[in-house]
Amino acid sequence: MKRKMDLITAMRTFLVVVEQGSFTAASQSLNLVTSAVSRQVSDLEKHFGCQLLYRTTRAMHLTAEGGFYLEEFRDLLQRLDALEQLTSERQAKVSGHLRMTAPMNMGRLGIQNVVSGFLKQHPDVKLSWMLVNRYVNLVEEGIDLAIRVGELPDSSLIARPFSKLQIYFVASPEYLAQHGTPGHPEELVDHQCIMDSSNRIPGRWRYFADNSEQQISVNAAVEVNQGALVADFAAAGHGVALLPDFLVQDYLDSGVLVSILEPYRLPPVPVSLVYPANRIASPALKALVEYLLENRPSS
Repeated sequence: MKRKMDLITAMRTFLVVVEQGSFTAASQSLNLVTSAVSRQVSDLEKHFGCQLLYRTTRAMHLTAEGGFYLEEFRDLLQRLDALEQLTSERQAKVSGHLRMTAPMNMGRLGIQNVVSGFLKQHPDVKLSWMLVNRYVNLVEEGIDLAIRVGELPDSSLIARPFSKLQIYFVASPEYLAQHGTPGHPEELVDHQCIMDSSNRIPGRWRYFADNSEQQISVNAAVEVNQGALVADFAAAGHGVALLPDFLVQDYLDSGVLVSILEPYRLPPVPVSLVYPANRIASPALKALVEYLLENRPSS
């Protein structure tokens, strides 16, 4: 089988031989046996059809052709090295168009402040951010990054733990004074409930009992398609709501809303950064993911 010459490597070896002044010195510099260095130069001479070096037992000199090719090789290799450096810099540059998605109202978790900091640090990145509560197929819809709430199914996607959410049953003191405080989630069927219709199954509320997650069907007295409005209606005394902490914490702190059914509260729900495995090769996506993880809002 014919041995194939690595032309670029042979050129580099030839330059070292000339710079070192001998095959022996070049072999030591390259950490190769002398015969391998000599063979590469011989292969180079065969490739270009000329003698590059005069060799004697005592000395080695460039031929006229060798002097010509020495300068050509040096110029070519310098340009190649510069191109590789440019390629490396281009690949490392954080730029391009990133597309991400998150559930509606997720901005209230403080993520938008972190993303804003990232964009200020990397002004060459363009961002498209879609807020929807429906399931988004990242590959089919060309999305680079998703912020997802809840346990994730096994898939080919990469998931990085980002935060946790606490889900609360809440109502205003005025509503509870008028309608009573439910002692069990099953009693919610007799209460006015405020639903977020943008959720996948808005009429099925989850709770924790008997060491497992349970569900209860509720009827909506008020139904809106945004969690922030659900919190506002609950604060106004229109009924019971089931909402994550970032939507109700200010209301709870001020006493406008109170937490109810606490023995049946779900364990903290994970929030994850999810992206297709092949997308992390993008320097911009890699930088965004790492920035989000390093500057994640306190949970």
